[in-house]
Amino acid sequence: MGLFLYLPKIKTMKNIIIMIIRFISTSILGILVGMIAMMGMHYLSMVFYPLPEGVSLEDANALNEYMKTAPFGALIMVIVSHSAGAFIAGVVGKFLANISLWKQQNSFKLQALFIGLLFTYFGWLNLQELTHPSWFKIDLFFYVPAAFIGTKLVSK
Repeated sequence: MGLFLYLPKIKTMKNIIIMIIRFISTSILGILVGMIAMMGMHYLSMVFYPLPEGVSLEDANALNEYMKTAPFGALIMVIVSHSAGAFIAGVVGKFLANISLWKQQNSFKLQALFIGLLFTYFGWLNLQELTHPSWFKIDLFFYVPAAFIGTKLVSK
């Protein structure tokens, strides 16, 4: 008889777990699409600012040497690419969260923060691994607002 007293709590816990799984899965899918878009924009920016001979995105040592002499415009394009990646991740994550099959009363209010903070963390790791000018750290301040704007764009 005591088991029946806990059934509503178990059902509520099941809903919470499903909501957490939806939150994480839509956010991660958004982040994956955002990172693909960010890399696409990096390659697109190389049309305007091609890498010197012998430098590739896969060779960290050569890229570190190039970053010391990279033109200002190329570095701005990198910041724009990073922000656009976070923006697209926010758009895709919120779009997936709004699918009628997954949509619930509780919207994922913290999704933009989650996506933005993950992009910020990965950006910080990038700053630690590659040589950047000291002013380039401003890049870290654009991820969360970009993800927030992306999620707000889809919310309306």
